[in-house]
Amino acid sequence: MLNKIIGILIIILLQNLLAEEYGLAEVLKMAEANNKTIQLARADLKTAAAEVKGAYSAALPKLDVNLGYNRNFKESKFFFTVTDTSGREITQSFRTSFTNQYQANAVLRQTLLSLQVGYGIQAARYFRRLSEENFEFTRQQVLAQTKIAFYQTLLLKEVLLVAQDSESSAKDNYENIKVKFESGIVSEFDLLQAEVRWQNSIPETFQAAQQYELALNNLKVLVGFPLEQPMPLRGAIDQFPALPETPGFEAVTAQRPDYNALVWQKKLQEKNVSAQKADRFPVLEGVLQYNYTAASDAFRFDNENDNYFLGLSLSIPLFSGGRTSAQIRKARADLDRANTRIAEADDNIRIQLANLQLRMKEARERISAANKAAFSARRAFEIAETRVDNGLSTQVELKDSRVALDRAQLNYYSAIFDYLRAYFEWELATGKVE
Repeated sequence: MLNKIIGILIIILLQNLLAEEYGLAEVLKMAEANNKTIQLARADLKTAAAEVKGAYSAALPKLDVNLGYNRNFKESKFFFTVTDTSGREITQSFRTSFTNQYQANAVLRQTLLSLQVGYGIQAARYFRRLSEENFEFTRQQVLAQTKIAFYQTLLLKEVLLVAQDSESSAKDNYENIKVKFESGIVSEFDLLQAEVRWQNSIPETFQAAQQYELALNNLKVLVGFPLEQPMPLRGAIDQFPALPETPGFEAVTAQRPDYNALVWQKKLQEKNVSAQKADRFPVLEGVLQYNYTAASDAFRFDNENDNYFLGLSLSIPLFSGGRTSAQIRKARADLDRANTRIAEADDNIRIQLANLQLRMKEARERISAANKAAFSARRAFEIAETRVDNGLSTQVELKDSRVALDRAQLNYYSAIFDYLRAYFEWELATGKVE
């Protein structure tokens, strides 16, 4: 039984050692391939492509073929009177129908002139460009969320390491105080304080581990990674990019896919106004038609007759009950809303860029201050440990110095994460998420 348990532990250890580590590049690649939101956006691209094909189909010829068969159950005759050479009137008849009648009709239609078709094709192209910009913005949004989730997981991993280190330190201190107590060097009060500090650190470690696992699971769901599989991450949160310079407003709007989507939405609405006006213009259509009929008392094609027709069809709208005018007013209102959304986006982008710059600068200042505080707190804790070992300090002072060290370390990592979050949001705001 013992050998079996040891074998299982060895297998688990080897799995952990051989498990592939996932850096930010690998995680982003998984998100782009597996994220459900991106997959839905790709489906919208297919819809836009179908819209373009549908618009072009309106300009292509249309061929309809109709086949028919009729079975007559009553004989029809036509009677007429004729006079023979002797002057006698003779009534004669001939059949006007047969038992089986066959019909075939083929109609080929080609639109020759239609403003609606032309505007429909252009509108479909605009809709496809609009869908492409929306897809790119969705993709960048997901990648930015993935970056934030990745580094948030690394942050909580560091929080867990700090908690584990604090628990290990408290345990070592307790064991050291216990030896001194048994030797009569320290009092029972010091021993109890050391034990309380160690026991209090244990649930904090459990909580940190739980938060880390929750963050890791959220990251797995975001990138489409199986929850039951281990996902060790490769990366360090204390490595971060330099403070970027904000490009010009025109350069930002030229790169932001969500802003470009608004521009294409405006163009689409402009084309929609023209398309609604086109309903007032005539439509010219060419028609080529072929008709074939046959009739027989048996199941064969007798008494055949066929002919061809070539003609033009001109449809002129004269009165629509005010519907066309109403549709034009509605299209113009939609265009006004599109213009307003662009103007609103201009203001929001300017404010967003300014706020993100402030957040990044403030976070960089906190990183520098927290780094210095963490260094000083580490040194203060080392001194407190030495003082406790020499009997020059109490457990309360040691606990306070450890709390200060933990807080300083967490403040340092939190400041880095705040900077990274603002940086990734800045990438999204400038349309540079990769």
